Amino acid sequence: MMFQTPTTGIRDTSEAIYYSLTNALMNFVSFLPALIGAAIILIVGWLLSGLLANLIERGLKAVGLEGAVERSGIGDFVRRSGTRMTISGVIATLIKYFLFLIFVQAAANVLGIPQLTEIINRIILFIPNVVVAMAIIVIGSLIARFLSGLVRSSVSELGVGSPNLLATLTQYIVIGFAVIAAIDQLGIAATLVNTLLIGLIGSVALAVGLAFGLGGRDVA
Repeated sequence: MMFQTPTTGIRDTSEAIYYSLTNALMNFVSFLPALIGAAIILIVGWLLSGLLANLIERGLKAVGLEGAVERSGIGDFVRRSGTRMTISGVIATLIKYFLFLIFVQAAANVLGIPQLTEIINRIILFIPNVVVAMAIIVIGSLIARFLSGLVRSSVSELGVGSPNLLATLTQYIVIGFAVIAAIDQLGIAATLVNTLLIGLIGSVALAVGLAFGLGGRDVA
């Protein structure tokens, strides 16, 4: 029967520790190029995203987006939310992080983290829907403001109904449809969207009936 001496046991333990540390060091050294590459991708991505976002913000201001937003009434809503950013700044910031996510995905690919890559890919694919939804609301608000003024002037000339009430109803109705369209674009709860649409149509019919009824009573 063979017995292990204390010296032999210590040597075996030392060798096990040595091999473990050696393997860990080799794994780290082999992983180091990927880590450095990912870090470079993230740094370059952050700088480029910031630069492009700055250029986009200046471009949006140059084409008069701020004026259009103020005319649509969204500017007041943004200010009431407590943010100091302009709508151009908000859009530029969203684009900045969207672009940076692409670089994060590239870094995750370099590091060999498929789970993170998949999550980021889903986020990237969803962001365009958010942008389109925002565009729908902005355009809808502009149309709502235009139609509101048109209804006010037309009803005033005809002398029927309540011009201000009908103009306000028109504005909120169009904005309501724009919000529903934006929610549908995001793919959020189709059943909820249908319910909101039915409720909005019913409210519109009731409000218009009341407006003309009150206006007709005043004329009489």
